[in-house]
Amino acid sequence: MSVASPAGPSPSARPGWAGGQRPSGVPGCGTGAEHAALAALRGAHPALAARYSSALRQARAVALGKLWVALSRERIDGLVPSAGAGRAMLLLPDGTRLSAPSAITDAFAEHPADLAVTLHPATPHPAPPQLIDHPVALLTAAMVARPHRADTDRWLQLAAELGDSVANHALSLVGESWRRERLASAGTPGDGSLRWAARRAAANPAFSPLALFEQAVVDGHPLHPCARVRSGMTVAELFTYTPEWAETVAVRIVAIARSSFIEASFTQVPFARRGMTDLLRRWHPRVVDAAEAHLRGVRREPADYELLPVHPWQLCRALPDRCADALTDGRVIVIPRARILARPLLSLRTLAPATDRRAPHVKTAVDIRLTTATRVVSPATAHNGPMMSALLAEICRREHGFGGRFLSLAELAGGSYRPARDEPLDAAASLAAIARESPERHTDDGEVALPVAALAARSPHTGRPLLAEVLDELASVRPHACSDTAERFLAGYCRCALPALFTLLSRWGVALEPHGQNAVVVLREGLPVRLLYRDFGGIRVSTARLARGGLRPPAVIGALPTDDEDELRAALFFPLVDTNLSQVVAALARVGQTDSPRLWRLVVRCCRSTYARLTADPAIAVQASRDEAVLFGPTLRSKSMLRVQMSADPHASQWVAVPNPLAAAG
Repeated sequence: MSVASPAGPSPSARPGWAGGQRPSGVPGCGTGAEHAALAALRGAHPALAARYSSALRQARAVALGKLWVALSRERIDGLVPSAGAGRAMLLLPDGTRLSAPSAITDAFAEHPADLAVTLHPATPHPAPPQLIDHPVALLTAAMVARPHRADTDRWLQLAAELGDSVANHALSLVGESWRRERLASAGTPGDGSLRWAARRAAANPAFSPLALFEQAVVDGHPLHPCARVRSGMTVAELFTYTPEWAETVAVRIVAIARSSFIEASFTQVPFARRGMTDLLRRWHPRVVDAAEAHLRGVRREPADYELLPVHPWQLCRALPDRCADALTDGRVIVIPRARILARPLLSLRTLAPATDRRAPHVKTAVDIRLTTATRVVSPATAHNGPMMSALLAEICRREHGFGGRFLSLAELAGGSYRPARDEPLDAAASLAAIARESPERHTDDGEVALPVAALAARSPHTGRPLLAEVLDELASVRPHACSDTAERFLAGYCRCALPALFTLLSRWGVALEPHGQNAVVVLREGLPVRLLYRDFGGIRVSTARLARGGLRPPAVIGALPTDDEDELRAALFFPLVDTNLSQVVAALARVGQTDSPRLWRLVVRCCRSTYARLTADPAIAVQASRDEAVLFGPTLRSKSMLRVQMSADPHASQWVAVPNPLAAAG
């Protein structure tokens, strides 16, 4: 049995490209992105270069598993998934068969580094089976088997992005091991990472347990094969700006003429005051002093300008081109001596000030493609955030704070550049930022906040599953059998998340997007006690449901408002069930010595209990019943990963139907 290169099986061995030649642009074995990453690692951190080979094997296996799941779900160009003889199967349109260990169909499985797929060529062109151990080779096999081979350029682009993602992920794994080594040199905690982090936080207001655990999430999106795409960044820049490598980055400040500035602010908390400049003055007074001094030095009146935080990559790489005229004529002025030292969080472009963990986080614009989209901040996003913050605050007040178990983090201020008439409108999204409440303003002594995605990550100290350490802490306080401890954790998590999220949808028409990055869980002695929600960019709001509930719909713009009930439900149910709960259940099943069906039955009971209360209210019984029926339908709408990656408009969601674990367990 031969082994296929990352470029896939040779097209000359079966129906392929004209003349039997592989099209140019398909990455080759061990070349391109992987070689560039290794060369950059040798240059920047030569002592770590020996770790890249094993990290690369693991990164390839992770992406190979994610790609198999995505191909099976999306069935592009007639691809058919099946199973037989204890193996997972994919039948390609030209008759080629692919087989793999059955565990590859589990979206959240942990695959061994030697994971491989077997390719069985179509019978008209007999050839020995080939082993595929690289995701680019698997994608290429699917690409050359298509009957009409339309959109070849987009497939090749996807193959290149997949190769880049694998190389970047391998670097992330090396960075993770190095950080663990540095933490170990400071002393490994004898009682687990969570208690260690809580003790450090109690002694030092600058130390952020949240940032520690955000930076531990190095595997990226749990379902996306291109989870570590960072198009636009050089490999060397990964070492400078990404959360796996950089402890801190220096956020820069620009002054924007008021006539060229669009501002929004949330005024229901005292320190929000009027806008971004006042927020900076409250938390970073030296930055504002430096800005005012510089503006006076260049003969500008500080009162005529507003200040805006900017990601340092954006300032160096994007703004000189995107805002060239404004930088020249003084509508935008870079403040050279003003910097905010901050920790890059899971999303890379959101940063937490390093001097005080309670200080507002800053979501910045970066013209970098991360997974499917370029992560700028649209004027609509900057505009909507404070308005949605006010709406959620009012709903939480009417719901009596959901018993203290749920809180929406306010977006305190947003601002963006207003392009001149002769400038491209999209320049506004490249120079924009949002200031958001820190989750750690809402933790008490002894509590630790971490993104839900971190529950499936590895401990930054020991490399063990972080959730195993959480369950150890829970069991040490409340001794139970391991499987019972896992269920106690899941029940606590569901109590924090499900009543609030379903009430927001079915009573108020607000569909949040609680995937593992947006959802932050607060733990006390290992038990979930609170869920914090952040980021309004992907949510949906039904003006009709809000009005029926007696609330005036806010003047949000863009894609947020909708009265399409299918869109509304999918906006919540996909991230909640298909990513958030599925990842938590899979991680608990692995470390908690229990099985997934048992855990899903617990989730079902919590969902049914919440909807029993909602449907008992005559005012919302009909819409709540419809929501519940979709939640427990045989399939759920799930976002496409591959189709949207190849789309000309990656911001437009595409959907596929996937089996619903709640239906299977209910």
